[in-house]
Amino acid sequence: MDKRDSHEMNLKELVGRFVSQSGKQHLMDKQQLFARWPEYVGEMCAQYSRCVDLRNGLLVVQVRNAALKFELFGHKSQIVKRIEADFGPMVKDIMFKS
Repeated sequence: MDKRDSHEMNLKELVGRFVSQSGKQHLMDKQQLFARWPEYVGEMCAQYSRCVDLRNGLLVVQVRNAALKFELFGHKSQIVKRIEADFGPMVKDIMFKS
């Protein structure tokens, strides 16, 4: 490893520590989760739904119609498991609202 690689590694570690210690990691994870919503529900469902809040383990999702709300509700536990595989126990439940 040359000096530049070592410097970059130290900078990444420093930024990582700062993010964790400043409490910003949760915000970054939240933004990343919201951006990855289509991966968890599929592109078609994601066109008609969006994450609006995540607080105390409850993910709030705005859904455009009742049929999709019903469909997503039926797959809620699977969606939570997919999210948990990527983010750990950050999301404990999902509330779908229209």
